[in-house]
Amino acid sequence: MLNRPIRRKDRQLPSEEALSILKSGAYGVLSVADAKGWPYGVPVNYIVLDGNIYLHCAKKAAIMEIISLNDKVCFTVVTNHQLVPEHITALYESVIVFGHAAAVTEEAERHLVLEGLIDILADVSPEIRTGYIEKKGDNTGLVRIIPAKITGKASRAYVPVTERM
Repeated sequence: MLNRPIRRKDRQLPSEEALSILKSGAYGVLSVADAKGWPYGVPVNYIVLDGNIYLHCAKKAAIMEIISLNDKVCFTVVTNHQLVPEHITALYESVIVFGHAAAVTEEAERHLVLEGLIDILADVSPEIRTGYIEKKGDNTGLVRIIPAKITGKASRAYVPVTERM
């Protein structure tokens, strides 16, 4: 696991704040390395439940195959991103998670995760949510990431470009 310190210490967030940003997001990029060492990053929707990160994909997705061979993953989330072009900068909040991933196979956990994912992705009645899970749930792959390290960084203010020149 990459264990380098954050270069911009002024942007480093306390772990509680990094976790809060992670919980507030809904979209991130899961990065893995395949059996030949090739990197693969896939954008995904996700939820955080009981300290773990969950995402969905097809049961036969490349991610499912890759994590069965190498469970080490990196998951990145960026929230509140705003370009400030006139000052050649951007404002943002970001979190990087290193952890171990596995397919979710236990039925009660699968059901809970599917409900949670639908709740962040849709505005539907409980009946439609239940019907959707009954129809599509068996064909959905679910991945659990158990975090080993979480770091957060933010740029919430900027110095005008003329002062940085």
